Amino acid sequence: MGQLLPHPELGPPLHPHLTSKQRIAAWIDLMEFGDELFLAGLSLRSKRDQDPLAAQRESYARHMEEQDEKLLRMARRFGEPHGR
Repeated sequence: MGQLLPHPELGPPLHPHLTSKQRIAAWIDLMEFGDELFLAGLSLRSKRDQDPLAAQRESYARHMEEQDEKLLRMARRFGEPHGR
């Protein structure tokens, strides 16, 4: 679930008195907290007997399939004379 670390200028501010090791630990804690919030949100939107991550993957796959269909329809329309 973790993401690559952003450029230091784009990350949240940290106290200047922290060592590099403490800053990294604080950043990891923040990332893990974000993961917990994400999973909590998934749990609220999924059925009780369903794995939240599996539900999100299915939802995302359906969404991307719908997006692909929309893009194909648009491409076909652009290929028709006068875009109609």
